[in-house]
Amino acid sequence: MIAFLRRFFGLAKIETADEPILASENTPENTAAPEKTATAWRPALDVDSRFYPWLLGEKGSLIANVTEKPLLAALDRLCRSEFAGSNLIPRVPSVLPQLLKSLRDENVSGEELARHISRDVALVAELITEVNSSYYSPVDKISSLDNAIRLLGVNGLRMLVARTAFRPLIQLQSGQITKVLAPVIWEQSEKCALACRLLAQERQLDAFHGFLAGLLQNVGLIIAFRTVDQSMPNQAMSLSTEFRLRFLHMAQILSYRIAQQWDFPPLVTEALKQQFGSSDPLQGLALVVRQAGDLSKLRMLVNAGVISEQDEELAFSPGDQIQNIFLTLNQVSQ
Repeated sequence: MIAFLRRFFGLAKIETADEPILASENTPENTAAPEKTATAWRPALDVDSRFYPWLLGEKGSLIANVTEKPLLAALDRLCRSEFAGSNLIPRVPSVLPQLLKSLRDENVSGEELARHISRDVALVAELITEVNSSYYSPVDKISSLDNAIRLLGVNGLRMLVARTAFRPLIQLQSGQITKVLAPVIWEQSEKCALACRLLAQERQLDAFHGFLAGLLQNVGLIIAFRTVDQSMPNQAMSLSTEFRLRFLHMAQILSYRIAQQWDFPPLVTEALKQQFGSSDPLQGLALVVRQAGDLSKLRMLVNAGVISEQDEELAFSPGDQIQNIFLTLNQVSQ
């Protein structure tokens, strides 16, 4: 099974010149010499070709056989369907869209926030549990929503609400593959969201939009893996690099479609769309999402000992913004 997964997301050379959207911009043959500005940073290695073999190969035997065409066809149908696989994951709390609008208002009062949040009992319970965790370490136990809001402040609350609402989506542990991979994918999502927020702040973009985009970028991946869980046949087939690229490409489409369905801010949905739908150089929030995704995956690869933090292929300039953010990504909680 492990050998299969290494073939599934293997290290073979990319050969999809006729489909440029599917090809990674970070392949070694396409990587230019890194420039000095942080917005030009990109690692000198194909991050996904390192990350996904580690994710799947190191986390145990997950699947033994797969037939490429039926699985790709199933994913393609999901991408084109009205609901884009949203039935395969829990719905975000119904209060979240309205709450997000309130959280974007810098003048919103704690009382107004409490009124919105209190409409979802499960969300209140999650927030109270989280704010009493070792990360926040309150002097006295927090037992009310009002006290939680006072402790966190609006900025802290908006990040915590988003994380609390998204965790069940990414940590969905049903099915053979998602049960094993979901906790690891959630960890990478949190690191990506943190990197997005910090990069957006540095570039005078909306940090909360960045945070949301970072959390959303793996929702489609979970849907794709759940599709494998449900559609996996028993017939063995070899898997090509094109299959890996198409799988990840369609996972990105699904993340974008889910963001659309859930009425997330247009800047967030557009940044996710550009991850797969733009042949132009990425800019603004779309570039932040791409760089944050690479940084979060590299951080996990370094922590796992797959690559060295001193590897020249990371292409860091010592002491610059990108390296500083990379060094902070051991901090999982925001």
